Amino acid sequence: MTIDAPIMRQRCPAQSIIEVLLLEQRLVAPRNPLERLIGRSPLGADAVRCFDAARAEIAVGLALAELPREWIVFHSLPVGDSGADVDHLVIGPGGVFALHSDRQARKAVQVAGRSVLVGARKIPYIREAEYEAVCLTTLFAQRMPRAASVHGVVVLVDTKSVTVKAPPSRVKIIEAANLCVWLQGLPPVLAPLDRLEIAGFVENPVLWQALAALEPAEILQRFGVLEAEVARARRTRRLWLPLGMVLTSVAALELLLTLPRLVSVL
Repeated sequence: MTIDAPIMRQRCPAQSIIEVLLLEQRLVAPRNPLERLIGRSPLGADAVRCFDAARAEIAVGLALAELPREWIVFHSLPVGDSGADVDHLVIGPGGVFALHSDRQARKAVQVAGRSVLVGARKIPYIREAEYEAVCLTTLFAQRMPRAASVHGVVVLVDTKSVTVKAPPSRVKIIEAANLCVWLQGLPPVLAPLDRLEIAGFVENPVLWQALAALEPAEILQRFGVLEAEVARARRTRRLWLPLGMVLTSVAALELLLTLPRLVSVL
């Protein structure tokens, strides 16, 4: 791969976080036969959050793949020295957008201005999205006088519901299923040449931190194997659940039958 190849645009969704996840999994001891039998998860204790985050980014990446060709999408752009990254950067007729993905499986989300509650827990989505948008806007403005401002977007995956009581003023919060329709419905603000100029700027790998040693296809393949193992362990635990309930009921019944004899002995 040469420096002239579209290196950054070839990055896969969740590439940065999957790299971290795979490194962490190398430190996790393999499951023994008994652990596999009872369905213990192959994920290490510190890897669950990375795993869910990767699934969210991949889901949003699949949604963005439905956009028409006039939209240019970058995934997992590494920034800074702390391992942070921009989940997705989208450039299209409606502007430039930095997308922050998160998975909130079967949870109710309430949005009231800058406050975002997931169940009873407050999550600083707005602050994080604003920070990413400001950083990228500043980066673009330093090198490209005609660059458009970057808008922050929070994209939620697998939620039970999203209730917006009062929309944030500078950040859009949206479910992944509605993302592409919303983007394509925005009024056009960027001409084709402007979009290509911004994309060419983003494409320069010198702007971003170290690139991965693995190819994106191999990263996704390894994550797919891990995801299949996690799903298999979950199914195994579900199969054991009815048996566990039966054994618990039998033990409780036996205790009830034995208790009168113990009381009589005492």
